[in-house]
Amino acid sequence: MPQEAAPTDDRPAARHMPADGRALGGDKVLVTGSGVDMRLLEPLRRRGLEPWRPDRHLSERELARELRGVVAYLHGGEERATETALRSAEGTLRVVAFLGVGYENFVDVAAANDLGIVVTNTPGAATTSVATFAIGQIVNANWRITRHLGSLVPDWADGEELPYELGARKIGIVGLGSIGTRIAHILKHAFGANLAYFSRTRKQHLEASLDMPYKPLHELAEFSDILVVMVPGTGKTISMIDSSVISRLGQGSVLVNIARPAIVDAEALYNGMKEDRIAVAVFDGFYGGDSDFGLRIREDFPDRLLVTGHIASHTRQAMDRMVRQAVKSIENVLDHGVDEHAVGTFTDPEPYAEPYRKVAGPHRLTSDTPQKAGCGTH
Repeated sequence: MPQEAAPTDDRPAARHMPADGRALGGDKVLVTGSGVDMRLLEPLRRRGLEPWRPDRHLSERELARELRGVVAYLHGGEERATETALRSAEGTLRVVAFLGVGYENFVDVAAANDLGIVVTNTPGAATTSVATFAIGQIVNANWRITRHLGSLVPDWADGEELPYELGARKIGIVGLGSIGTRIAHILKHAFGANLAYFSRTRKQHLEASLDMPYKPLHELAEFSDILVVMVPGTGKTISMIDSSVISRLGQGSVLVNIARPAIVDAEALYNGMKEDRIAVAVFDGFYGGDSDFGLRIREDFPDRLLVTGHIASHTRQAMDRMVRQAVKSIENVLDHGVDEHAVGTFTDPEPYAEPYRKVAGPHRLTSDTPQKAGCGTH
C-alpha cells in the first residue's frame, strides 16, 4: 500500500487548547474543493484566521489528520466528513460550512451534533446554475445530441425516432423547490412546455401562473414524456423513484435526475432501460462502484446514459456565491454560535457565546465581552 503524503510544511500550526475548552483551538480554516477562489476568504484572514487548502482529494484518514486543530472547515470537495474524521477535531472545530445544499452524503450531521459542531449549507446560491444545467440536459436528451456529435448528415433510424419540440412534450417535475421552480419557469416561458408537478407541499400560486397542475407521483409518471427529479437527498427520498414509479412511464420516456443518484432506485432504473421504458437517463453524479446495477447500466446502455460528475452547480458565479455565503456562516458561528443556514440540531450557542477578534499580529485571537447570540444577514 502506498504511503500517504506527508502534510505540507506551509500549514499553520495549531494552538494549544485551554483547559476550559472555550477558547479557539487554533487559527486554521481547512478548505477543500478546487473551485474555491481563495481570495474570497479574505474576511477570515482579517480576523487572524489562516485558510489553507490541500492539493489533493482527502481520504477519511487524511481528513481526520488535517482536521486536527482546525476551528472551521469549508467543505467544497468530494470527501466524506465521517464521524471518525470529525472526532479528530473534537474540542476545536466549531463549524462545517458545506458548499451546496445536499450535505447529507458528505457530512455526518448526527456526529457533528453530538460533538457540538454547527453544520451549515448554502441554499439558493446555485439555483440559476443548476436550473440552467438541467435545461441543457433536457434539450440534450430530447434531441439525442451526443449521439449525433460528429455526424455530417442527419441519421435517424426512421420517422418515429425524430425528436419532439419541447413545446409538444409533457414534462413532469418531481420537487418544486427553488431549482425546480426555476426549471418550470424556463420550460413554460421559453418553450411552452406542458407541465405538471409533484411536491410534498402544494404550490397553488405556481399551479395558476404556470398552468401546471399538481399530480400524485405515480400519476405524474403516467403523464410525463420527460420526468425531471429535483428533490433533496434525504432518508425519506432514497429510492423515491422506484419500480412502481418507473413502471408508470410510457415507452421511450426520458428520465432526468439532477439530484442525488440514490433517489432513483438502481435496479428499477436498469429494468426500465432494459424494457425501453426509459430511452435516455440523465444523471449528474452516478451510483458508486458498490452498486451492481449501477455498473450494469453503464455497461449495457452506454449510449443511452448521460452522466456528468456532479458539475451542475460548478459555475464561477455559483461557486463565488456559495463561498461568500459559507464565509458569512463561519463568521456567524464563530461570533455567536448560530447561523440562519445551520442544518443540524445543535443550536445551543452557550459554549461559543464569546466572539473572537484579532488583537495583534496576523494570527493572534482573543475573546472579548460576550454578546447576545444572533445571525448575520446575507
